[in-house]
Amino acid sequence: MRLFLACLFILGALPVRSAPCGDPASHGLRVEAVDERLEITLEDGRLLRLAGIERPRSSPANPNRPAEARDQLRGWLMKPGLRVDLELLAAVPDRWNRLPARLFAPGGDATVQSVAEAMVEAGLARVEIDPLARPCLRPLLALEAGARREGLGLWRDPAFAVAAAADRSGLAARAGEILLVEGRVSGVGATASRTYVNFGSLRTMDFAATVGRNNLAAFEKSGVLLASLSGKVVRVRGLLETQFGPQIELADPEAIELAAEAP
Repeated sequence: MRLFLACLFILGALPVRSAPCGDPASHGLRVEAVDERLEITLEDGRLLRLAGIERPRSSPANPNRPAEARDQLRGWLMKPGLRVDLELLAAVPDRWNRLPARLFAPGGDATVQSVAEAMVEAGLARVEIDPLARPCLRPLLALEAGARREGLGLWRDPAFAVAAAADRSGLAARAGEILLVEGRVSGVGATASRTYVNFGSLRTMDFAATVGRNNLAAFEKSGVLLASLSGKVVRVRGLLETQFGPQIELADPEAIELAAEAP
């Protein structure tokens, strides 16, 4: 209960950013419901997916995290009389009838805050590399890095710690999970179909991040030159697959970051 109340306070009293990422076109809407996936139903019946953040996931240390995150968000967005502003990122719902969106709500001093940014800054959600949220991913990643450094919220949970690329046995046990993996790049190679950012010399045992040929142009356009990563400490995020050795396939340049090295 103490942690629950502390998180509510954090959400209601975050520092104000003078220019939150996004441009809401609809104003004064009321939130009708929030579920454990952090999907939000408005009073007019529209179902929203907050773009740029992952849905909460349970862990051995906290199997109730999805319900706790839902209750924390309800406590903020469903206060009596509170109204939110909305920016839709697509006109057509997805197959689950959700509209991707950015949502903005008054904080503790009645100034408007980005709901996704507030959740990430408080350590209540991780960033999802969502193409629809691309213009706002870098601010979200910066806020996530701050929450991770401070050990806020889910970043206190070992299940969400950044995994070491050199931990072969640890990675082998986490197939199918969305992970952040960090390590030093041993080399970069390519085949006809993809580029491999290798974190070790044994292809089927050591971790690698891969980029399909069709996605290379997006990396180059963003200034991410994969060949230049050799020898650098890099952090990547995505779905870990182990069928051909531990790998994460990267489709978006924001899914790969240079990590700060210890002095």
